[in-house]
Amino acid sequence: MRDAGVELVAETTSHAAVGIVEAFHNLHHYTKLYRTLQSALKQRKPDVAVLIDYPDFNLRFAERVRDHGVPIAYYISPQIWAWRPGRMKSIKRLVTKMIVILDFEEKLYRDAGVDAAFVGHPLFDALKEVDRGALKKEFGGRPLIGLLPGSRKKQFSALFPLMLKTAELMSKELPEARYVVACAPGIDPGPATERASRSKAPVRVVWDRTPDVMAASDLLITASGTATIEATLYGTPMIVTYKLNPLTAATLGPLIKIKTYALVNIVAGREIMPEFYQRKAKADLIAREAVSIIKEDRLESMRNGLAEVRAKLGTPGASKRAAAEVLKVLDSSRSRR
Repeated sequence: MRDAGVELVAETTSHAAVGIVEAFHNLHHYTKLYRTLQSALKQRKPDVAVLIDYPDFNLRFAERVRDHGVPIAYYISPQIWAWRPGRMKSIKRLVTKMIVILDFEEKLYRDAGVDAAFVGHPLFDALKEVDRGALKKEFGGRPLIGLLPGSRKKQFSALFPLMLKTAELMSKELPEARYVVACAPGIDPGPATERASRSKAPVRVVWDRTPDVMAASDLLITASGTATIEATLYGTPMIVTYKLNPLTAATLGPLIKIKTYALVNIVAGREIMPEFYQRKAKADLIAREAVSIIKEDRLESMRNGLAEVRAKLGTPGASKRAAAEVLKVLDSSRSRR
């Protein structure tokens, strides 16, 4: 956004967190951010506010926005279909237009009386064109297993050792396989490279090349989150895993109303990619499943499932369509003045 010419009054990405305990550590930052945005709201007097994702913060801030009579376009819906559906009442009261990126969300909101528009998934616009053949030759391995421990430092620290151990167990059954770890831009690859060099499995670490790893791999072992959708767009089968802080998991568990947690499976409406969370996030269990997928030749059927999900994610141009919906809100607001 900065590169596109947006003036940033605050920077939030370095404080992103998943979970109650994790968010608590950043409470001071969120409080300061809230006050900063309140001040900006009073001084700038915007014609429309575009709130993006970040529901626990944004729905609270939306109250202040509406106090100033500013219409709200909310882009990327809170996951009310997964937990805390009671938030729909606040959304109906506060949000002028809900702009959603998953196809089933549009009907969900419209049935509740919220004006909503499905624009497709923005990752289509960010998809990197790659030469799969050249990448497979570079990384080697038949099969090639991609390891994606996540883009946040705590997430990476929790999942990288798990994935490294998984690779070591797999290599006993698949000696011809090779493994490549994708370090996101915010992750220092040095410690991971040093640790991988001591592994009993042939593991290579690369930095800022996640799309290359996704495209080249025959199978991914990935952290849950948006990465599962990006991998879907590349058509690469995956095993999904995640570990929350135990207190966060114990607190949120009873509130969650869905049986599958990976976005790819939620969009599919069923589990098409295996999931291993919390107590099931163990190297021996993940390794056994990965070896089974490869030896039992299940990759092709998994790719077919991913093709079905991809068809539900819309088409390229989501960002332009989202912008058009925001302009509709702006035009409608001006016409009523």
